[in-house]
Amino acid sequence: MNSIRGFFFVKSLRYMKIQAFLLYFSIVILIPDCFVFAENSRDPVTLDAVVVTAEKTEESFQTGDVDKGLTSGFVSEIRRDQFEGKMEDLSEVIEKEAGIQVRRSGGLGSFSTVSLRGASSDQVMIYLDGILLNDASGGGIDLSNISLSDVESVDIYRGITPINFGKASIGGAVNINTLRAKKSFNASLTSGYGSFNTRQFSGFISHKPDKKDYVLSFDYRDSDNDFDILNDNQTTWNTADDKWQKRNNAQFDQKNLFARFGYDLTDDKRIILNHQYFSKDQGLPAWNNSEIDTSLDTEKNTTTLKFIADDISPYHLNMSILLDYMQKQEEYDDSGGHVGLGEQHSKYNNDKYGASFFLEHMLDGNVLNFKLDIHHESYDVEEFLSKRNPNDSTRDTFSFGIQDSLNLFQERLIISPGLRYTIIDDQLESGISVYGLPLEGRSRDEDYINPQIGVKFRLLNWLTLKANAAEYTREPSFFELFGDRGFFVGNEELDAEKGINFDAGFEINRQISSRWIQRFSFKAAYFVSDVDDLITPTFDSRGIGKYVNISSSLIRGVETGIDLDFLGCFRLTANGTWQEPEIESQDLYSREEKLPGRFETSCRWRIEATHKGLKIYYENIIQQDMYYDTANLLKAEDRNESNIGVSWLFKSFLFQFEARNIGDDLYEDFNGYPLPGRSFYFSVKYSI
Repeated sequence: MNSIRGFFFVKSLRYMKIQAFLLYFSIVILIPDCFVFAENSRDPVTLDAVVVTAEKTEESFQTGDVDKGLTSGFVSEIRRDQFEGKMEDLSEVIEKEAGIQVRRSGGLGSFSTVSLRGASSDQVMIYLDGILLNDASGGGIDLSNISLSDVESVDIYRGITPINFGKASIGGAVNINTLRAKKSFNASLTSGYGSFNTRQFSGFISHKPDKKDYVLSFDYRDSDNDFDILNDNQTTWNTADDKWQKRNNAQFDQKNLFARFGYDLTDDKRIILNHQYFSKDQGLPAWNNSEIDTSLDTEKNTTTLKFIADDISPYHLNMSILLDYMQKQEEYDDSGGHVGLGEQHSKYNNDKYGASFFLEHMLDGNVLNFKLDIHHESYDVEEFLSKRNPNDSTRDTFSFGIQDSLNLFQERLIISPGLRYTIIDDQLESGISVYGLPLEGRSRDEDYINPQIGVKFRLLNWLTLKANAAEYTREPSFFELFGDRGFFVGNEELDAEKGINFDAGFEINRQISSRWIQRFSFKAAYFVSDVDDLITPTFDSRGIGKYVNISSSLIRGVETGIDLDFLGCFRLTANGTWQEPEIESQDLYSREEKLPGRFETSCRWRIEATHKGLKIYYENIIQQDMYYDTANLLKAEDRNESNIGVSWLFKSFLFQFEARNIGDDLYEDFNGYPLPGRSFYFSVKYSI
């Protein structure tokens, strides 16, 4: 009887939440009418609907894309010309932005994760053309597995996330926009070589001759990653056994293929088919740098089909429907037991498919967006060395959200309330744990309502004020629940993280008619993230981790950025972030600690000079006060790194040379996993 009552109580509660969401939906729809009524109450008249459509630019803005002009959050865009042709990966490109911290386990191609405003990599959502890449298996997105060869631009949304992205997150979101065909014929080939026998070869071709268009891209990259390291044999107190060695078993090679085909059915209707294939084989070095053959091989396929229809129905709606399928297979081979917990040889299969529906209603003074998202994901593990069978798991996600952007006072004030409702259904099958103990099957059925609101006020033509607040929930991943690859053991008792983030600040953008200064921009924001039941790893004496809930954490900080063009040929860019990532709970620790893996202070500045086709730059990166562990016993070395580079555009050729970490200093983002010292890279790009 009690179970029956509990069942109906849960269903009633969910029904009440849906009712609340629908009530909010109705109120938001009526808000614009209320403003119109108030403004015309003395002399009511009937007005014809004024239809506002997004401006069609050469970059082919499409329904479903975020209109940054209406976004109240702090957003930065990294364009292709800032990284094209360079021997960089995504982590090196985005870490140049304020509030971003990237952690790498080694050289180019090594495991890399991103922290945004102190949020962990699991709390930062990574999207590819609006498709969520974070999967239920968890562990954060490895940025080194995302090729830049087919990327048009990268957008970084801090804090609040537009409703165009189905999932909210405490830190924000990174959206990677792939290449879109332009009317002119475009093609390029790039070849590069650098330190540690690093090689790259990539190219793309795109064309839109008439109603049809296509983009084809490929990329190949490999490296021995045999840079010099100082091996202390994990005995920092004893320098007698320290010795210089080449990094062992850190090599990798990866391939990326991308194809996009589009067809304009009519002037207002379009269909797009995308497919991306990625493959990577890499070695995993041991903590003591011994000669081993532990490896991780990854293969991914992503296919999407998108239909866009604009100006439909008498209400002039814009609509997009997206079908997607993602398949990822990872094979981890540590048969010698050199890296993880015991001997392991496993294959991890992740399949995800679903659909999303986006609807947009654009009127004068009001833009209403609706997003519906449904996905199914399965995570299966195959063990080759034993009969152990960790839980095979599935996750069904259903979410819908609504956001209204109200333009008031001749578009000087924009108010954007939004709301998301999400249902998560996990089915965890029975299995055998890494200790050989039986694991019982389990179901997790949860739902969340997450409101958000943003305000943007253009006080002057060159000064804009912004403020945002949002609530978020992050359910534990299978990685956190059941462990993975011998590095972590599972914790099935984890609760979902729940938190609130807030930011407020301003932006200054001025074009100056002066021979001394041509352009000046400055941004500053104060942000707060208050999280309950924070999921964080703890480690035992063997270095094996386990995720636990910490009662509370608080991250406060300030981020700034400046961009200055002066003397006609110089540009100065700089940004800085100061943050306090603190654990507030005293349940596990006797004193307040800092969250591990986050720098307290970081800044980056770069100055470049351009003359005709020649560009020279110098940049400096400073990061200070980070701890590797939750107990704050292991403090990371402060980082002060300098890079220089030169590029020359000669007709259709672009020559680029870079020298990184010219001081040849030694750093470790992850304890025991050193980064390369001084390195050099040269590349040539030919464009048509």
